Amino acid sequence: MNIQKTVKENAEKLFHKEMDRKDFLKHVGIAIVMITGASTIIGALLRQKSTAQQPTQPTTKGYGRITYGGK
Repeated sequence: MNIQKTVKENAEKLFHKEMDRKDFLKHVGIAIVMITGASTIIGALLRQKSTAQQPTQPTTKGYGRITYGGK
């Protein structure tokens, strides 16, 4: 089944459903959590991809310049 059609049908059912204020706020809250959660996940994946593409250079000074034990 076409996912876009299913989403559209579910949205139509939701828009035509009678609900009180409590149900309305519950649906709005769930939608906000879904949107912000999805954007956070997408942002994290994009940041991970961009940092993975940057070449790493060996440390020449300071902490981490020698192996553990000083050898």
